[in-house]
Amino acid sequence: MRFLRNKDGNVSKKVWFALAYTICFTIIAGAVFSVFIINKKSFIWVPDGLQQHFNALLYYRSWLLSIIDTLITEHRLSVPLWDMHIGLGSDVLTTLHYYVIGDPLNLLSVFVPDEKYMELFYNAMVLVRIYFAGLAFSAYCRYHGQKPYSTLLGAMVYDFCFWVIIAVRHPYFLNPMIYLPLILIGVDKIYKKQKPWLYMGMLAVATVSSFYFTYMICVFVVIYALLRYLMLFGKPVFKTVWYWVWRFAAYSFVTLSSVSIILLPVVAMTLSTGRAGAQHTFSLLYPLSYYRKLFYGFLIGGSTYWSELGYTGIVLLAVLLLLLGRRKNRGLRAGFVLMTLLLLFPFAGKMLNGGSYVVNRYMWAYSMLVSFIAVKMYPQMMEMHFKKKIALFWAGITYICLCLEVLGKHQKQYVLVALLLFSMLLVLIVGTGKKTKEKFVFKAALLVVVMLELIYQGWAEYAPQAGGYVEEFATQGEALSMLTTDAAGSLVKNHAKDTTYRYESLQSEEWKNTAMQLGINGTSYYFSLANPDINQFQREMYINQTRDFCYSGFDARTMLEVLSGVRYYVVPSGNKGLRPYGYNVCINRGTLGAGGQYEVKCDAYENDSVLPVGFAGSTVIPRSIYEKLDVTKKQQALLQGIIVEDDKVPAALAQKETGMEFTDKEISYEITDMHNVELTDHGFTATEKKASVTLSFEGMPESETYFILKGLGFSEEGKTLTQSKSRLHIDVTCGKITKMITFLTRKNNFYSGVDDYLINTGYRDEKADEITLTFHEKGTYRFDEMQIVCQPMQQVDSLAKKLKQNVLKGVVMDTNRISGTLETDQEELLCLTIPYSSGWQAYIDGKEADVLKADTMYMAVDVPEGIHQIEFYYCTPYLKTGAVLSGLGILSVIGIAVFRYRTGDKRKKEQGRTKERI
Repeated sequence: MRFLRNKDGNVSKKVWFALAYTICFTIIAGAVFSVFIINKKSFIWVPDGLQQHFNALLYYRSWLLSIIDTLITEHRLSVPLWDMHIGLGSDVLTTLHYYVIGDPLNLLSVFVPDEKYMELFYNAMVLVRIYFAGLAFSAYCRYHGQKPYSTLLGAMVYDFCFWVIIAVRHPYFLNPMIYLPLILIGVDKIYKKQKPWLYMGMLAVATVSSFYFTYMICVFVVIYALLRYLMLFGKPVFKTVWYWVWRFAAYSFVTLSSVSIILLPVVAMTLSTGRAGAQHTFSLLYPLSYYRKLFYGFLIGGSTYWSELGYTGIVLLAVLLLLLGRRKNRGLRAGFVLMTLLLLFPFAGKMLNGGSYVVNRYMWAYSMLVSFIAVKMYPQMMEMHFKKKIALFWAGITYICLCLEVLGKHQKQYVLVALLLFSMLLVLIVGTGKKTKEKFVFKAALLVVVMLELIYQGWAEYAPQAGGYVEEFATQGEALSMLTTDAAGSLVKNHAKDTTYRYESLQSEEWKNTAMQLGINGTSYYFSLANPDINQFQREMYINQTRDFCYSGFDARTMLEVLSGVRYYVVPSGNKGLRPYGYNVCINRGTLGAGGQYEVKCDAYENDSVLPVGFAGSTVIPRSIYEKLDVTKKQQALLQGIIVEDDKVPAALAQKETGMEFTDKEISYEITDMHNVELTDHGFTATEKKASVTLSFEGMPESETYFILKGLGFSEEGKTLTQSKSRLHIDVTCGKITKMITFLTRKNNFYSGVDDYLINTGYRDEKADEITLTFHEKGTYRFDEMQIVCQPMQQVDSLAKKLKQNVLKGVVMDTNRISGTLETDQEELLCLTIPYSSGWQAYIDGKEADVLKADTMYMAVDVPEGIHQIEFYYCTPYLKTGAVLSGLGILSVIGIAVFRYRTGDKRKKEQGRTKERI
């Protein structure tokens, strides 16, 4: 226990600080988060926290345990890299890295004895992350010689700033708060020519934990290193600048190389997604309301674009004092001005978000800066002379007056209380003498006021009678059941004996990604990185998905369901019109979410005529022909041949006639009723909310009826695109069926270029005759073309039957492997309804074959005549290359260690000889 004591035998100051920090942390955390306990809420935010974070953590635990179990029982390392239960089928590493894979704390999930305790583990890890963030910040402050008391004040502000209050819904948003302070200590150590291991180690941990935040960390490390250089060495000299640039670059390059086994695949996937390349509306400045909220948000938080500030009065006074200074702390002042400028211009938010949309998710870095300013300026705050006190007092009063001027009505009462607490703190700091400030009573009172400010800030956001943020979180003990027993897939789990088929649900409150927990194949997906080929398929089919990385299936369009092997369909009870044609056999009924706000009775249906996972055909449709077809003809083409790129069509099949037949029919319509709607040349203008238009027509019996909008756009009179609404809603009602078009404009962060929509209003034996459009928002809705198309279903059974004549038999889906046997009397293409990825390799009778992209998002292989054993093996793209780079990087790290050891040993010997000579 000697490490707990100093040289004099007393208990170490580090222990006293850790004890004081832990006590203060516990008090504030207990007070702030008691709102969750009182309201019986967990930290699992609905929807993202439930569908993504908690779901991914549950999956990650099972994934790790399966690897460990195989290693112990079978004495081999088997890492599942592909899982059909994630969306339509997805890569495990690149999908879940963003949420759980790589975060060291999540590794502890393997010690949770049962999944029913995972919610408790999830909640605990949120608190642990916040606690560690404060310790990391304290380590940075102490490394730079700051006193324990001021460090404690800064750590509390850092731990419970408004970023943390909001970010508990995304647990990994807290991780960079731990990594950044330690990485910056590493930067300072390198400048002092000390060991680089802290810098390299924490950069490696940050990278494997979240490439997204590591990108931002690297930007801020460059800024910090530049400012520190100027502070340490003054005027730049080319020779010394080049020396340090080379040194930092070498350490960073070696570190990133050593973790390339994760970094390279994730970067490649990120660059391939549509989300990274979407073109959004961009303006030079934010709306005026943003700057207003930003101004008073510095004190209590609550801005927009994720510009979450909220730092209490002590930080505000420290910043004002810093800006009032002249010569001292120039580097700190420059850093604050630069970081604040980044907040004022959308371009910074866009670039720090990887060039995607404008969002300031780097506020954790800003929080560290201003918290350190509070620590650094505290001694000056305690020793101010009279003039400085007067200047600080009037600066504080000016801030209060400006806040009162820009306040909005809905936040006024909460900001007023914060301003009152700030006023008390201002009087306490300015009106107290230097000797009094040195006393324990004053320091205790100051700490109490700061803690009260932090507690109030959290309460004002969380409490139901205030901000009500706590209401958005899942009730304690319900998250696991929401993903399992209350999910629609639970009604088909015991019936899905053939694990190669999929299920889909049209229940309005169905959570996505639930198939991951049920162990069956689904069609819903909601994770930040998504397969771009699936996105492309959705666009070609005009499927109404608001985001490229979030999809729910095929809108009950029978042809697409049959093609994709969706054998089971779940719909709310009593609404048969929602289920597609052919799903007639009811296999189960049940009540999902019994007793909760999402309770609904559902029925599960089966269609045994859908295509299996692998089917072969000799009809190949070149993509150039396919792309010339209308959307309704494209979906018919998918059941009449296999679409491949023109240059990939096998020579033996290229000359064969496709012989496609199309039975869809465009139906003429007339407008029979308009309510608060004006007809324009290219659309409608809704003069009031909930305005409506009714289209009358004579449909076709035994058909699906489609409502199609091409080139949809929106504008509001007197407003520019950046000023108008970013999300629009149009209800499409036909009979008892109502579906909603959710349209995102370029202003919306999730805009991905989608402006063509096809809404399936359902299958009917009788004719449909009326569609009503209800516009939720006022404004002008423009479109290039509006159609009503009927698609008869008579041909579906015969087309599916033809494709099922030759299928892959004896299908086995093993870890990273799919195999089966195909017998064919001529050369054919074998199509697998598994999402295409360059990570797949195919083997026919042991010989490698080219994997072709088929039907836009699936894959196929060219199989010769005869009986063949077909095998597909999967490895995450760039994983092997990344492993090689990681090996080289680790060898380089070892080389650096050996070099430093030898040069250090040599230096010690030279110093010894020098002493002897002296």
